[in-house]
Amino acid sequence: MTTSSIPVDALRLLVTQGFDATSVDELATAAGMSRSTFFRRFGSKEGMVFADMERVIDSVSERLGERGRGPTADAVVRAALGVFDHLTADAERAELRHQLLSAVPALRDRELVSTHRFESAFRHGLAEIFERDPSTGIAYSAAVVGVHNYHLRRWLAAPGPAPRAALEADVRRLSERYADALSPTGTTTSAGPNAQAGGAVVVAVADAGADESAILDAVRAQLRAHGRGASA
Repeated sequence: MTTSSIPVDALRLLVTQGFDATSVDELATAAGMSRSTFFRRFGSKEGMVFADMERVIDSVSERLGERGRGPTADAVVRAALGVFDHLTADAERAELRHQLLSAVPALRDRELVSTHRFESAFRHGLAEIFERDPSTGIAYSAAVVGVHNYHLRRWLAAPGPAPRAALEADVRRLSERYADALSPTGTTTSAGPNAQAGGAVVVAVADAGADESAILDAVRAQLRAHGRGASA
């Protein structure tokens, strides 16, 4: 479900009239649908307020599933920004939902469940990366969601581009702290495919019968050609 599936007129009614004081029939009328259609689409008043959460959570899994196209840290940034962009796409809708969450305890409880599900989406999407250290994966996933929610609250207080840019920068900075775990294993180093654990192999060729000085000169020349200095 997309953000447009949440009828803004119905959200506005909940804010102005009160969550408990508003009936499903009134919400259905405000949303331009029958009572039965309302229940089919949303299930409940709470379900209407969070109607887009399932799609947003799915988007996290989809973006993390694209890790093979580049660095894992980039996929995490795309996933976090995707959630942020979705929740801030309509400023009025975002503000109305924020007012409801602030006023209705039952909705705040539902929000906590959604936050936990976001963390789970990141954790499961990165399970292979953190297979040998799942506790670090839990900490990293919770940190990404925490950073996202912090900047979302900043945006709600003052909508504009700054919180999104700060979110991207902070998620990248957070990922740098977990760089050892996030970096893919088995990648080729800059030394090339023939590099060994101890470094690149350098071959020097000298004339037959060359003395020790000539051989050392040949080795130094090859080391310089490979950018490794001439300390030998």
